[in-house]
Amino acid sequence: MSLEKAFELIEKRKDIAIKDLAEFIAIASVSAKEEFLVEAAEYSAKLLKENGFETKIHETAGGPVVTGLMDVGAKRTLMFYDHADVQPAEPFDLWDSPPFELSIREGRMYGRGTADNKDEIVCRIHAVRAWLDAGLELPCNIKFVIETEEESSSKNLTDYVEKDLDFFKNVDGCIWEFGGSNREGFQEFILGVKGILYVQLSVKQMTIDSHSASATHLPNAAERLMHAVNSLKDKQGRILIPEFYDDIEVITNEESEVINNYNFYPEEMKEHYGLEEFRFGMNNEEAKNAYFTKPTCNICGITAGYQGEGGKTVIPKEASVKIDFRLVKNQNPDKILKNLRKYLNDNGFTDVKVDWSNGYPPSKTYVNDDFVKLCQRANKRIYNHEAAVQSTSGGSGPMYLFGDHMPVVSLGCGHANTNAHAPNENIYVADFIDGMKMIITVIDEFKNWK
Repeated sequence: MSLEKAFELIEKRKDIAIKDLAEFIAIASVSAKEEFLVEAAEYSAKLLKENGFETKIHETAGGPVVTGLMDVGAKRTLMFYDHADVQPAEPFDLWDSPPFELSIREGRMYGRGTADNKDEIVCRIHAVRAWLDAGLELPCNIKFVIETEEESSSKNLTDYVEKDLDFFKNVDGCIWEFGGSNREGFQEFILGVKGILYVQLSVKQMTIDSHSASATHLPNAAERLMHAVNSLKDKQGRILIPEFYDDIEVITNEESEVINNYNFYPEEMKEHYGLEEFRFGMNNEEAKNAYFTKPTCNICGITAGYQGEGGKTVIPKEASVKIDFRLVKNQNPDKILKNLRKYLNDNGFTDVKVDWSNGYPPSKTYVNDDFVKLCQRANKRIYNHEAAVQSTSGGSGPMYLFGDHMPVVSLGCGHANTNAHAPNENIYVADFIDGMKMIITVIDEFKNWK
């Protein structure tokens, strides 16, 4: 039997797949609010079970993790990682249709989770079902891991993985949760993510706020915190925490070539953000290289004193700041947190507290890995072009939990304007269908992986 039969089944059953996606979208599984996570896990398990998978729901201290297994006794195994939780849909008034109702307009499907990431769950499960119903023999075992807290830092995924390590053994490749086409319509592969250390720093100088007339002699918590934050970087952005750069892995020649060949769309980016130039006067190539290879120390938000309308002459008693550090290969968030605390102490900021922190390491798959090449061959067969490869994403995710055991490639059926995390999140129906065909072709390529 050829793949054409499976492709025909995908086209014939697309309305069933869209119906499943609509039911999934209707579950408002917002992990930030800890709402409907169990329901989303149960629906994921239902889809897997109905389509031939052995399914298990794993309880955690928070949202459940769902696993699916189709073991055909093959030599090789393909894994999918996805998440059934979504971002909050607010502000609701900016949506053109209700966020938790699937709406189809001009060839696009709209709703929270259509691009991130419920579409990929439905797409991938239906692809496997079409393969089987076409009478084709699976050349690989297939596993699914679907969590429900990815949009809240996957805070309980580590505990699940540690308890179910056997499930991650002997996996030859993992397809990650997101992906799609770029601004030019070419499919993109992302082979890694940066790590992250997120901290909140705070300082309290007085028991109550004071009239600003006393600024001559009373301490200002906002100023104190600003001085501490300013000590973390020099004027060119170099991070001054000791040993911060010591462990960074040297970029290989193969990865450098991938970065050089990647279209960063610098002029479009500057136009979008209303910029004349990039930060620190970087040229386009320097900005692209920094995005893929450099760590960051970024202020996400500052809270202090009066911020309402009009004026209020006040000396803030306390202040806080949220900072994220994006980390590159081999940087360890625990080590950096320890060194951050020591650095603040050594520079006289013992009064600046680290209120809380979270994070995880970076992960990256070698650009010439056999699984990457397999996915590239499948992409060429479906889309008739070479995939644009990003060696890593500028964002972060729990990929290291998988990348420590297997190569990981992020690909999918999204596009450059999905509005993921924003109102009117969407994907094209045609891309959803092609995404299923891509998964089938990836599976087919396993027949040639000896």
